[in-house]
Amino acid sequence: MRHVRHLAGRIGTRVRAHRGERRAALYVASRFRRLGYRTKIRTFPVDGATSRNVVAWWPGASRYPVVVGAHMDTVPGAPGANDNASGVAVLLETARLVAGKRQARFLRLVAFGSEEYGANGAHHVGSQSFVARLGPRGRRKLAGMLSIDMVADGRPLLVGSFGIGPRALGRLAYRRVRAAGIKARYTTLCDCSDNGPFERAGIPAGFMYSGPEPNYHSPSDTPRNLVPRDLVRSGRAAKAFVKALRRDLVRRLRRH
Repeated sequence: MRHVRHLAGRIGTRVRAHRGERRAALYVASRFRRLGYRTKIRTFPVDGATSRNVVAWWPGASRYPVVVGAHMDTVPGAPGANDNASGVAVLLETARLVAGKRQARFLRLVAFGSEEYGANGAHHVGSQSFVARLGPRGRRKLAGMLSIDMVADGRPLLVGSFGIGPRALGRLAYRRVRAAGIKARYTTLCDCSDNGPFERAGIPAGFMYSGPEPNYHSPSDTPRNLVPRDLVRSGRAAKAFVKALRRDLVRRLRRH
C-alpha cells in the first residue's frame, strides 16, 4: 500500500510520456536498485514525446527468462490506484521477496510505460517496444510473460490469456494460484493488457486481473477506494507463480 499511495497519491496522474509517468519510472527504478537489481530505464517515442520502460534483473540471471510486468501509466484525470499502481506494487514486492534467491535467476521485472491508449489510438506501446527490442532470436527464446494489471478490487482473481498465443504460461499461473489456496478463475479476455504484444509475437503470456470495478479510468481511482485484502491476495498469487519457476519449467515454456 505504501507503493500505491506514493504512485497514485504523491505522484498522481501518470499520463504516458508526461512528467507523472517519468516520476513513476524514477521511483520504480530506485526501488529495484535498492534491492540489488541491475536496472535500466529504456526510452521509446510515443505521441511525439518520450515514454519509458523500467527493466530490472538479478546479476547472472538467464538471458531469456520469464518477464513479470505491470504498467505505470494512467489515463488523463485518473490517479490510477487500481489501474495500475496495484500491479506495480505487486511487481515491486515480488522483486523484494525473490531478491538473491534462486527464482530471481529466471525473472526479468518490467514496469511498462504507455500501456493506456494515447492521442494516436495506439496502446500497449511500452510492451510492444520491449518485444520489438528482443529481435527475432529473443522472441523465439523468451520463456514467457505475465502481466499484473488492476488486481486490488475484485474476487475471484481472474487468471488467463488473450487467447491468440501459446496458453501454457496463463494455465501454469492459474494452476499455481489455485494450488496456493487462492480463489481464482481461468478466463480468456480481450487484448487489454501488456501480455497482448507478447502473445502476438508467439511468446507464452498471461495476465492476472481482478475484474471490472466502478472506479475504472476515473478520478475516484484512489488508494482509499482499493480493497487492501484483494491487493494482498494478488501479491500472494504472484508470489505463488514466481516460486514455481525453475530451470526445467522455463525450458518447457520456451518449447511452446
